[in-house]
Amino acid sequence: MQNTIYCSSDNLNLIVGSLSNTGVYVEDIRQIPLPEGAMINGIITNVDIMTDFLETIANEYHLQGGATGENKLLKNPSHIVVQASNIVTRIMEVPPLDEAHIREFIKREFTQYESATNEGDTTLYDYTVLNQIGPNGGVEILAAGSGYDMIEDYRRAFDQATFNVESIGIAPEAIIKLVSLLPGLVGQTYMLAQIEPNRQSNLIFINGTFRISNGYRLIAEPYSSSWVGEIGQNIASTLQFIRAQRGQSELHRVFLAGTTEQVINALKTDYSYLNVNMDRFDLSQIVTVAQRITPEWHFDPGAFLYNLGALVRRA
Repeated sequence: MQNTIYCSSDNLNLIVGSLSNTGVYVEDIRQIPLPEGAMINGIITNVDIMTDFLETIANEYHLQGGATGENKLLKNPSHIVVQASNIVTRIMEVPPLDEAHIREFIKREFTQYESATNEGDTTLYDYTVLNQIGPNGGVEILAAGSGYDMIEDYRRAFDQATFNVESIGIAPEAIIKLVSLLPGLVGQTYMLAQIEPNRQSNLIFINGTFRISNGYRLIAEPYSSSWVGEIGQNIASTLQFIRAQRGQSELHRVFLAGTTEQVINALKTDYSYLNVNMDRFDLSQIVTVAQRITPEWHFDPGAFLYNLGALVRRA
């Protein structure tokens, strides 16, 4: 089993699970409100508060399991997904290189316009392969750059709480890996709107390949008509941008995750003029759950996309 952990603006989302032959298997889930003062917009603002919070989660998990033997939550490899506005991403093509040289290539691309006097670079670089390009082994990648201090705060908090941290990745990467398991989306053009109470992320896939991720803060009271209107306007804004960029209206499918059928139906009615089909993002064919996760748990896989994607091997 593996742990996948994602902190939204309000909650820590935890899934304990594994990659199966048909998709992902969910052994356990938790959604726990974050303590005040621990995080803002995906950035840890107080490592000590976050460490205490993580220790409490681990202890409670152990007690609920009978508190015998090892604490499975601490023993399992943990994969953390981070989403923050100061993580910079860029799609780029790189020549056939090994991993270390690809990271150097990314660094040069990210810093080529910076001042030559800007020494002591404290940015971490990583990437996800999107496409193979040509017969010579070049690849198209989603490159990411993040401040060392922000990632180090995550690592410190989880290490001090004695979690077995194996990886720290970004939210778009998790989505890219997750949709790769859905054969019906191979080669398709669509928008995936991930809805949280206070945040919306619109991810665009063109011909099956990730192209853009736009994040929006949701201000209104969750599930109010104003809140639904914000979601609809954000979808309209992203569609307008894509259609203007590509000079055509090929994007006619929008999948929504993390919200209710009532919200989806309201969006279909109020934004029918957008000329897109809006549907729930269906993960039923690739997500299986343990018998203990009964309907009474009200587990919505769409609210845990980043966790589920983190269970998938790197794309």
